[in-house]
Amino acid sequence: MSPIALVAEDKLTQAVLQKCIREILPNHWIVRSEVKGGRGNVQRELAAYANLSKKMPVLVGVDLDGDECAPGLLAKWDQAENLLVRVAVKEIESWVLADRRRLATFLDAPPNSLPTNPEQLQDPKLELLKLARAHAGTELRGDLVPRNFGQYPRIGPAYNLRMCSFVEARWRPRVAMGHSNSLSRAIAAMERIGAA
Repeated sequence: MSPIALVAEDKLTQAVLQKCIREILPNHWIVRSEVKGGRGNVQRELAAYANLSKKMPVLVGVDLDGDECAPGLLAKWDQAENLLVRVAVKEIESWVLADRRRLATFLDAPPNSLPTNPEQLQDPKLELLKLARAHAGTELRGDLVPRNFGQYPRIGPAYNLRMCSFVEARWRPRVAMGHSNSLSRAIAAMERIGAA
């Protein structure tokens, strides 16, 4: 088994990357996993992660947010050989939405109500919350959707807990990559690490 470190901007990104590592890199074990609380915090510590990548691969996951394109964002960030910075277009929720069948089942939503190309959404998290609000049962809806929908806080009280549990138990990266170019590129990068 080979070590790998993981750095994520938030808890859901951490859960998604952990699932990807388990499925795409089964011969790697996560020796360090950090949630940084925002892309800016990840960027501030990028030099330290580049240094760590001299010892082991480091997988970093961030959202595109307001940037124009992932390659443009990556060009601004210094890259080291074993430092894999992967950008979810536009948010990590687009990768979660990309496993349409499993997410539809989880939310009790008709499969055709989920977007076929979640990366084209302006706000994937909002789309997920709208689906939960329209279709999920009372308990799940109360956990995911804030009481005052459309106001702060943006997510319900157990959003991260429920969505991370969904990712861990049901989400399928290899299925989702068929509806997400940025996830497909992330998986290809992980496969290159596995082949090295």
